[in-house]
Amino acid sequence: MDQPAERTELTVSELTRWVKQLIEGEPRLEHVWVRGEASNVRLAGSGHLYFTLKDSQAQLRIAYFRFGKKRKPPADGEALMVHGDVRVYEARGEYQLIADDLIKAGVGDLAAQFEELKKKLAAAGLFDPERKVGRPRVPKKIAVVTGRATAALQDVLNVLRRRAPYLEVVLFPASVQGEGAPPELIAALKAADACPGIEVILLIRGGGSIEDLWCFNDEKLARVLAEIERPVISGIGHEIDFTIADFVADERAPTPSAAAELVAPDAAELAAGLNNLAQRVLRGPLMRLSEARAGLDRLFDRRVVRDVRGRLADGLQDLDLASQRLVDAAVGAVLLDEEGGLGEYVRRLSEPVARRLEDATHDLPRSEHDLVRGLRIGLEARRTALSARERELKASDPRAPKKRGFALVWDKDGQLVRDADSIPAGTHLRVEVQKGEMDVTKDK
Repeated sequence: MDQPAERTELTVSELTRWVKQLIEGEPRLEHVWVRGEASNVRLAGSGHLYFTLKDSQAQLRIAYFRFGKKRKPPADGEALMVHGDVRVYEARGEYQLIADDLIKAGVGDLAAQFEELKKKLAAAGLFDPERKVGRPRVPKKIAVVTGRATAALQDVLNVLRRRAPYLEVVLFPASVQGEGAPPELIAALKAADACPGIEVILLIRGGGSIEDLWCFNDEKLARVLAEIERPVISGIGHEIDFTIADFVADERAPTPSAAAELVAPDAAELAAGLNNLAQRVLRGPLMRLSEARAGLDRLFDRRVVRDVRGRLADGLQDLDLASQRLVDAAVGAVLLDEEGGLGEYVRRLSEPVARRLEDATHDLPRSEHDLVRGLRIGLEARRTALSARERELKASDPRAPKKRGFALVWDKDGQLVRDADSIPAGTHLRVEVQKGEMDVTKDK
């Protein structure tokens, strides 16, 4: 009699974990597109989307994390193409698809075309960061490529008027939807790139379905974008929308309005920055000038002159007292030593000393006058030198000529124009006066 085969006992958890390892270790179950019909659609408060994808013979649970509260979930019964990885949810012993994208089933072929073109252009180097051009921090003239009467255009213009009223905007209209849109977009981009003075190009369009945005996935458009010399900022659709043009553009913004904010720094912030810069540049010289003035004022303080006069007067009195004491001592010596024959000697000795003391006493007022006069001359020379330095500082202020009625003329590269003959006719120039600025064109 045959012996019964030995049984292998597993817990539910062990078996489920084994199945999980088998399924999640299979490469063919990663990055798959699954077609089916949505049912039991539920959007959680966290923004996660849960539903069942089914066909006539089977069903599959779908979990789309971070789908978003603002996006419209699919409707029950809607045919979908869902992309994601197959995973096992151990708590329920169920396998499910963890989704990261979903589209209507009718555009499944478009999604495949998108991925194929994306790989092709990436291999050709069109997405490489090294070939992309940086935008200027404060452009003066930009181009906008979009539909002529679109909500996206109005949004962009509103942002630019609010943040950068000084900015010159040139519209290059083109269709942004349909089969005829790519050639129009290509022509508009080339015209914008050739327009004199253009520093940045905005390529924008409002939101829509994958079909609506499909014209921005055109291969010819992508290759022209890569050849444009001016920096291009794309602002196409909503934040979750990506097109081939976004990958090729020098910079991508999530929306048209965000693209406008990127290209137009706020005018108030710029003014504050320039004011701070001017203060930092002038703070050192002005502080040194103020300190020099204070020192000069201290030198000219009347108390200094008064102190000099007082010291001279004290010196004169000391000399008078010393002279008198010397004369008295000489007279005393004459009286004491007259019989010894010393009186005459003392008189002869004291007379020249007395004359020198008298001469010195007589010259002291003139010495006082010469000292004070020399001090005044030196102080006046220092005041003159400081005044000349102050005039030099004021003359070096770049805003000074404008206050006298002159104007500063800048070329398209932001360089000051010094020779009119060096500027060709038709060149756009910016003229800066004391209050405001204006754009002009040289006629000859």
